[in-house]
Amino acid sequence: MSNKRIIGFDADDTLWENEVFFYRAQMKFIELHPQMKDPEEEILQIEKENIKFYGYGIKGFILSLLEASVRFSNNQPDFQNIAKIIKIGKDMLAQPIQVLPKVKDTLGHLSERYELIMITKGDLLDQQRKVEKSGLLKYFSSIEIVSEKDEQTYLEILKKNNISPKDFLMVGNSLKSDVLPVTKIGGTGIYIPHKFTWKHEEVNGTFDLERIVELKTISDLKLWLKKLI
Repeated sequence: MSNKRIIGFDADDTLWENEVFFYRAQMKFIELHPQMKDPEEEILQIEKENIKFYGYGIKGFILSLLEASVRFSNNQPDFQNIAKIIKIGKDMLAQPIQVLPKVKDTLGHLSERYELIMITKGDLLDQQRKVEKSGLLKYFSSIEIVSEKDEQTYLEILKKNNISPKDFLMVGNSLKSDVLPVTKIGGTGIYIPHKFTWKHEEVNGTFDLERIVELKTISDLKLWLKKLI
């Protein structure tokens, strides 16, 4: 490798599509429950309440939809709706992986010059499935599937891989999970927005922009890194 920098990559909505499938599933759920006044906000609140029980991922999402269906049906659930929600979940879990544009080309280029680590949070079984089906495994020296992305998690990953925070770059579409925790421990966050971002991942308030770089697409990463050499 020509450089000591280590690059971490988020997976969902950075390397492949993810949130769009949650959005479509939620729209199907809303069609089944026209009585809900503010369904998106109601679902979000239930999801937030349940993260501590289910963590992140499709299974927790579907359990939250089932809870919402019962809660907003006056505890008299429509069992046809329950069956449809379960099917929505199974369809999501069977969804083919859609790698985002320029990802393979970018990873192929960077993996010849840097050590790459994939850091993704969510359900272990589902994340493993997506990693294996994506065809991207060969570009990474290690895969880290975690239950949460916070400062402590990143510090543990860096320690395990003998990486100094100042040499670490983290690429992702979430300021809350991929960027800000890394900047707080002394690393650099590379923010690449995606048009679908879960509201739970939105950041309120101001934050230090000194160690944050925003790029339009993942392919811009090659040029940005080249300028540093």
